[in-house]
Amino acid sequence: MKRIDKIAELLTTYSKDQPATAKEIAEKLSIGRANVSSDLNQLVKQGNAKKTGTKPVYFFSTTPKSVKTENILDECVKKSPSLFHCAEQAKAAILYPPKGMHILLTGETGVGKSMFAELIFSYAQAQHKVKADSNLITFNCADYANNPQLLVGSIFGIAKGAYTGADSDRIGLIEKANDGILFLDEVHRLPPEGQEMLFTFIDREVYRRLGETTSERKAKVLLICATTEDISSTLLQTFIRRIPMRIEIPNLLERGLEERLTLISLFFQEETKKLETPIEVSTNTIRALLGYHCQNNVGQLKADIQLLCAKAYSQFIARQEESIKISSYELPHYIREGLYNNEDRKKIWLLLPNMNSRFFLFDNEATTLFLPNDNKGNDIYQIIEQKINDMERIGLDTAQTAEIIDTTITNYYRSYTTDSPVDLQSLEQIVGSEIIATSNKVCEKASRLLNCYFSDNVRYGLALHLYNTIQRIKRGQKINNPKISEIKKNYPQLFETAQHCLSVIETDFSVKLPEDEAGFLALFFSSDEPKQRKQIQVEVIVVAHGQSTATSMANVVNKLLGETIAVGFDMPLEEKPLVTLSNIQDYLQTSNQTKDVLLLVDMGSLINFSDELKKYAAIDIRCIELVSTLHVLEASRKASLGYSLSEVYESTLNIRGLSTYQKQPLQEAKNTTFYLLTLCTTGEGSAQLIKKMLYSRLNLRGGSCEIISLQITDSHLLAETINNLNDKGKIICTVGTFQTELNVHHFSINDALNEDNTVKIQSLIDYEIAFDGMRINITDMLHYEHGEKLILTVREWIETLAEEITPYLSYEIKVGLSCHVICMIDRLLQGQEVSTFPHSQDFKEKYSQEIGQVQRNCQFLETYYGIMIPQDEILYITAFFMNESFL
Repeated sequence: MKRIDKIAELLTTYSKDQPATAKEIAEKLSIGRANVSSDLNQLVKQGNAKKTGTKPVYFFSTTPKSVKTENILDECVKKSPSLFHCAEQAKAAILYPPKGMHILLTGETGVGKSMFAELIFSYAQAQHKVKADSNLITFNCADYANNPQLLVGSIFGIAKGAYTGADSDRIGLIEKANDGILFLDEVHRLPPEGQEMLFTFIDREVYRRLGETTSERKAKVLLICATTEDISSTLLQTFIRRIPMRIEIPNLLERGLEERLTLISLFFQEETKKLETPIEVSTNTIRALLGYHCQNNVGQLKADIQLLCAKAYSQFIARQEESIKISSYELPHYIREGLYNNEDRKKIWLLLPNMNSRFFLFDNEATTLFLPNDNKGNDIYQIIEQKINDMERIGLDTAQTAEIIDTTITNYYRSYTTDSPVDLQSLEQIVGSEIIATSNKVCEKASRLLNCYFSDNVRYGLALHLYNTIQRIKRGQKINNPKISEIKKNYPQLFETAQHCLSVIETDFSVKLPEDEAGFLALFFSSDEPKQRKQIQVEVIVVAHGQSTATSMANVVNKLLGETIAVGFDMPLEEKPLVTLSNIQDYLQTSNQTKDVLLLVDMGSLINFSDELKKYAAIDIRCIELVSTLHVLEASRKASLGYSLSEVYESTLNIRGLSTYQKQPLQEAKNTTFYLLTLCTTGEGSAQLIKKMLYSRLNLRGGSCEIISLQITDSHLLAETINNLNDKGKIICTVGTFQTELNVHHFSINDALNEDNTVKIQSLIDYEIAFDGMRINITDMLHYEHGEKLILTVREWIETLAEEITPYLSYEIKVGLSCHVICMIDRLLQGQEVSTFPHSQDFKEKYSQEIGQVQRNCQFLETYYGIMIPQDEILYITAFFMNESFL
């Protein structure tokens, strides 16, 4: 459903007597107010809505109220948000007039293609696109892959006498699925002739049974095909073209830990229904299930949970225990390994921290797995850590990050100054009676020392904060307060009071707290004081081509800053610029804009919007023709701090040298010239002979490498010549009787006469030229700002590590490994994920020592670039060093 349709549907619940504002609808649908305002005005122009009033403007629908019913695909998306786009594609295919659209499901083994096909069928029935009594016929083409004739016959049917043994007519799956849906799994196992028969049926809805030559049969069947293979290499292009709706189901790794936790809970609850008995599962078991390498995706996760439940149930019956319990020490080795998942360990512990109870309870109606929603978003430590990680990922400098963290902390404590009522009694169920008792002691002591009284809101926030503090200390995590120096300076009395209160907490819970925690407490004690804040003078409006480009950037930035500063206007390619301009005008008019506006636009005619908008608005508007998330963030950050339009404009213009954009011509990267030196006492005799011999034996890559003959008796001339050559290019190696002090490879005359050593010299030349080509061609393809430096650093790192692991690593492998590591670092710096290493367990057993060496040396890259290199990447790098295939 399009955004404007969602707004129109919600608007039908409002009437002329009870209209709605754009802000109300935006909050209910979680859509940017600018887009809601734009769509509401569009509905008014279409005659589907009316507006009234001026400050504020109200809207109501002119169409009758429609009743929305929840469908099974929407229910699935609630539990698995990563399937949202898959569900939307499926709905579009089923509803496509007049008969729907055939579907091709792709994805790895075990991602749930069969389950998704069943959901599509249920949705089609609910939408009356197939008959209520129709069938979903499922067939796996792999079952008869070794007998193509029988495979094709199973799908289309078999005529009597079609082949020896066909003594009667047989109905095919297409005939059985008439008026319904046929699901063909592993469709790539269908032979080419079968695919041709299938696309003939898709084109004309007619088919023949195997062995029939004259009569044609008709059937109305919607096809859902599925494959785990690359469709471009396993299916006929003529077949692929006839199934335009291709839906890729994400694997378990792509779904994220929160969704994996939801699936774990769902599977355990399904087992309780089968066993008709509640199941208790330990916290570490859940952590292990979250962290272990589930090679076959959702299917394996479900199967593993079924096996755990089956084993626990047998013990429950045999030992006549009171309940079914699953503990981590009973887990198979490959699942228990999930507890030691270094890559996701921090995320898992943040998602599932230490609990008061060691076991979670599952029954067929509910589970205790999830913490109450009231506790979410109240951990200042996690909020700060997440903000810092986000800032680093985007690339903000220290000063910019500090300003955003300062705003974040201020907003966090300001949230406890509101007069909204809180339920202190219910809070005890969340944090426990001990936390409540200690927080009360802290408030009482602080009240005496400061001669003041704290509101229930502050007490509520302090108790939640104290709960997170104790959990953090128990998990061995550090407490770091980025504002500690500022707090000491600005709130000396409050900080001193907080230090006295730390002893209360330390005594009650037998823990040791740093002074950083006193800084957090001091801000709680100051939260009842009114905060002065600069008024926001500028609103940032982002306009970009595409379906969601602008709104996505605006949403990311607003979430990062914790307040709405930026608004996005998307301009689909088919939409005229005047329509977008009109939408912005309507927004400015509807929102009674009084702030100045900074427009960030991507290209084309959008740069003229500021001039046009100035004609209709009594505000100052400026425009910058270049937009990225970083520019939106800088502009919004400055605006949130109360800067003027000119200041916000200049700051955004100067982000990463934007003010000099296109003013300075880019310098074209040039190839380096490499030199091979032949040495003798005069620079003529043996040096010239070696030079001629090397010219005849070596490939100098079209003059990229030059051979220079030098004499070594004149040390001054030798040093001057070497310096000149180093200024122009790079010296690869030297050949001669005497060795210089140059830190390069040296070959004696005898070595040079040996053809094997000539091959080594050629390898050196090829290696240097390959790296130089990488420097020229790859640098600009990287997102990382200092790409050339990254390439040189990785090269040095690989050469050093090669000396430790395998000194005779070929230059081809070094170059390939360098490309891999460079791209890996670039992806990790962008926050992208990496691929899973296949057959990791066998590889770990075979190369455990080498993996350890690589892991130790990777700490340098992690520290230098501020990244965390996943275990799978450690294995890939080791595979390069050991020249081991990882396919």
